[in-house]
Amino acid sequence: MKRHWFFIAVHILLIFNISAQVRGKVAELGPKGDTTVLTGVLVNWLGTQIAVYTDGNGDFSIPLNGKSNRLLLSVPGYSNDTLEVKEPGKFMFVKLRGAQLDEVEIVYLTGGTEISYLNPIKTEVLNERYLMKAACCNLSESFETNPSIDVNFADAISGTRQIQMLGLSGQYAQITKENMPYLRGLAGNYGLTFIPGTWIQSIQLSKGAGSVVNGYESFTGQINTELRDPENSDKVLFNAYGNQSGRNEYNLNASRKLTSNLATAILAHTSYNPLAQDHNHDHFADIPKGNQYNVMNKYAFRKSAFEAQVGGGDMEEKRDGGQFKALLHGYNDSVPLYKTGIYNRKWELYGKTGFVFRKKPGTSTGLQLSYLDHDQTNFYGNNKYQGRQKTFYSNYIFQGIIGTTDHMYKTGLSYMDDEVAESFNTNNYYRHERVAGVFLEYARNYKDKLNLVAGIRGDYHNYYGLFFTPRLHLRYAFTSGSILRFSGGRALRTANIFSDNSFLMVSSRVWSVDTSHHAMPYGLKPETAWNYGVNFTQKFKINYRDAYVTLDIYRTDFSSQVVVDVDHNPQQVLIYNLKGPSFSNTAQFEFNMEPRKRLLVKTAYRYVDTRVSFRQGLLQKSMVSTHRAFINLAYQTKANHWQFDFTTQYNGRKRLPQTVLNPDGLKRPAWSPDYFNLQGQITYLTKIGGWDFNLYAGFENLLDYKQYNPIVSGTQAFGPYFDASMVWGPVYGRMVYAGIRLKLK
Repeated sequence: MKRHWFFIAVHILLIFNISAQVRGKVAELGPKGDTTVLTGVLVNWLGTQIAVYTDGNGDFSIPLNGKSNRLLLSVPGYSNDTLEVKEPGKFMFVKLRGAQLDEVEIVYLTGGTEISYLNPIKTEVLNERYLMKAACCNLSESFETNPSIDVNFADAISGTRQIQMLGLSGQYAQITKENMPYLRGLAGNYGLTFIPGTWIQSIQLSKGAGSVVNGYESFTGQINTELRDPENSDKVLFNAYGNQSGRNEYNLNASRKLTSNLATAILAHTSYNPLAQDHNHDHFADIPKGNQYNVMNKYAFRKSAFEAQVGGGDMEEKRDGGQFKALLHGYNDSVPLYKTGIYNRKWELYGKTGFVFRKKPGTSTGLQLSYLDHDQTNFYGNNKYQGRQKTFYSNYIFQGIIGTTDHMYKTGLSYMDDEVAESFNTNNYYRHERVAGVFLEYARNYKDKLNLVAGIRGDYHNYYGLFFTPRLHLRYAFTSGSILRFSGGRALRTANIFSDNSFLMVSSRVWSVDTSHHAMPYGLKPETAWNYGVNFTQKFKINYRDAYVTLDIYRTDFSSQVVVDVDHNPQQVLIYNLKGPSFSNTAQFEFNMEPRKRLLVKTAYRYVDTRVSFRQGLLQKSMVSTHRAFINLAYQTKANHWQFDFTTQYNGRKRLPQTVLNPDGLKRPAWSPDYFNLQGQITYLTKIGGWDFNLYAGFENLLDYKQYNPIVSGTQAFGPYFDASMVWGPVYGRMVYAGIRLKLK
């Protein structure tokens, strides 16, 4: 906590916002001059089909265009309003008067996920309603009700959750925070727990090749997390959470407008897990004890066509897991306890600035800057790992038009300085990556029917030399609600062999790295792949209410990959460069509807075929479900005092790493069984004084399904066959939780 409040005084770093957007808030003007925010207001440029709706806070953000400078605002029950936008960079506050009607009821219902029909890149926006479907204590738990992303325990001891997207582990998705690199390097395995759920304003999820503006590391898609904005956040948000295992968390967000142009916000989080429990009776704590302290301070400045954000954060986390005397019956001091310890300390500074050229529609410039210092010290029994990462990132972007906003382009420069020092047992590793890049992206819009975004970037890497990253996105609208998209592109990344696979350290496996390329990090070539796919979305009406279906088909083809082989020998981890094919094919179908008023139903099915060439041949990737099905029911009462959410997940069987060389009794079957996971939550919403008060309670894993005997050779933790990484299902069982939220708008 020594440096937590240091970041409140940070005023010197320039920051990001590079989009040419008109932003504002829409509210109802009452008879006494009071205002109430309005959701679901249609905001569109007069004479065009460019339109957006206001969100749950009444906010909107719409791209500038060269055809009109007048906005039309309309919503049933209110008088339409037309506004002339004279200062695009200035935040607008629009007040609408109710129309002269006898009685008007405005209801805006969202399932928490919004899909843009205009963006050439298919993007799902997971909003505040989505984040309220479950406890969402941190970013890793925010995806448990999303059919596109799998969330699984990494091992049976550390309590760490990992995600999978398009059949590949989370490190192949480009995970950003406010459109700047986030989950990289040492944060690969634990970083998803470093962003508390109450800090999140929205999550943008896109599959396939991303934009070249954001870099070259997106293999399977991009997950961008937007944190609470100081200008539009609640004045105070307090959240308290507790569950039956003793885990308790407390979050406090506070925002304040310091002047008409300057606002600030403080986001604070602390969590504790004081108890060691063994619900699956394997003599190891299911979830480690520990605590986390996390604070961030943000400032936002806006004047005329200029805007800037600056901020910093500090985080410290400790976890103590493994065996505890209290969990062992008849413990004998002559047998050492198998212990794990995880320590993370991370601080960061970031900044972003944006300037809109008011006399040149569609023209803007922006700069993103960030610095990260991350220290990690872990031990897993006799395995010891330590790492230190220092990363500086800068990205300059210029956006302009060619004639009209039907022809737009973005160009710019980026630079990444990434210094990582690691040690694993007796081996030391060091790399200092310096990457300078230039990019160009062209967007073509044709009568709102055809959209094209083509981009290319060239980067010079001090280890890999010059390489190019092309990306292409196409959108064709058969009608306004019938959209076909195509995407394709190349990606490259440096494999972080230890932080990405630290869950394998919770075993007695001996690590062996084939360092045949001595001039490169870890002696391994970079990972490169092509990703391409199609998406079709059809919107229609069922019983006068909106419904839609969407079909995604994607393929990722690796031309170079760092293979982590745990099949060759159950006592080894072999790491080497790919020789042969490696690919992942996925197909996902979603159907969403509102069969009754205020009852939303989302269903999905996904098929995954992921195969890798190991030394013993082309095998299906282990720990990946071939089949997964999903249904989510969301209902809220007429007065919106009660919200109900229930999710059922079907997880198909997974191939398990081979253990045929183990002694009898320590072998595992070739495949896991399939299973269901049920979770749900009830939320009560009311007002107390000027405060919004939410009381919620829920459960995870309602059927109390647990993986039997998840640890191989658990009775001999220091023996040669011990392995706690063979986890394919829940290790804890049923979990009941409850919490409160207090908001002052």
